[in-house]
Parts: sequence; structure tokens; C-alpha cells
Amino acid sequence: MRIQILTLLDNRVASPSEIADELGTPLSNTAYHVRQLAGLGLVELVSRKQRRGAVEHHYTAKVRPTIWDEVWAGLPLVVKRAMIGSGLQETIREITAAAGEGAFDRENFHFTRTEGRLDRKAWDAISRDLARMLTRFEKVVEESEARLQRDPHADAEDGLVVLMHFPRAPRRVLRDASPPVLKTPVKTVVPELD
Repeated sequence: MRIQILTLLDNRVASPSEIADELGTPLSNTAYHVRQLAGLGLVELVSRKQRRGAVEHHYTAKVRPTIWDEVWAGLPLVVKRAMIGSGLQETIREITAAAGEGAFDRENFHFTRTEGRLDRKAWDAISRDLARMLTRFEKVVEESEARLQRDPHADAEDGLVVLMHFPRAPRRVLRDASPPVLKTPVKTVVPELD
């Protein structure tokens, strides 16, 4: 649950109540884990608001939930699987919601799937290049944030970059795997013909 909370609070502010609603978890458990993350210095309290006779706390992530290859290699398998499962669920939710809003209609949207047989040298090269791309992307975001602080009324929108590199499942497993169920229907706009 803490991994899911960190993912939800990345570049966002939310209360334990809002997080519990999104995750479908009990508020008491969610609030406990948010407090634990705050105690570990991973999330921070950004505001308190009076709401229905109670004080609602709003938090954001202090650190990006980025784990580099060397650290990832040392994590227990159960932690790796929990992190990937949570991250994939959140990513699929984000992609589905964006598709439903027409986000992929723009002309400079990018989506590529590339596959190939990789020896160890190729695998390592791709991993290094993706790590460099992540560092570059984070720098571009920091530069954008600085420009937006100087000009808060500049045109801007939230973006999401997903970098993945993984061994592909065998064809027999892919054939038997069912596609994820998309909870947000994709809006299809059909132009009327005159």
C-alpha cells in the first residue's frame, strides 16, 4: 500500500481520504500508511483544511519513487513484484483515463513498441540509455517548472513518460494471457459527413 501511495502522490497533492477512495482501501489503514511515509521523510504535509468539523491533511511525495538498477537488483522478489504490480496498475489507469479524454489525438504524441533478441551487451546498453533518458527527462521537467514559476499563466499541461524494458513473455504465455480490462471507456469521435 505504501508503494501505491507514493505513486499516487508523485507530482500531486492529496489527502488520505482521497487516496483511500482511489485505492479502495479503508481510510484508517490509508491514513496510517501515509503517516508512516511522512515519518520516513518520503511524503510531506503541505496543507491542513477545516472540513466538516475535522482537519483534513494534504500530502505530496518528497522523493520520486525511482529505484536505480543497482538498488533494484538487491531488493527481495516479493518487494519487486509488489512495486511492479502497483506501478503497472497505476500506469494502466493513467493511460486509460488519458485515452478516454482524447489525449492521444495530438500530433506530437509518441508511442513505440520495439522488440528484438538481445544478448547481454545489448540488454545492458538499452538499460543504460533508458537511465540516461530518465535523467534527461527529469532535467527537462525541472527547467519547465522554473519557467512556469516565472510565468504562472504560460500554457502548460501535465505529462507522463513511461520507460520500460523487460524480457518479453513466451508466445504461449501471451496467447493465453487475457488483456487488461479497461474501466474507463475510450471515447471514439466519428466526424459527421456532410
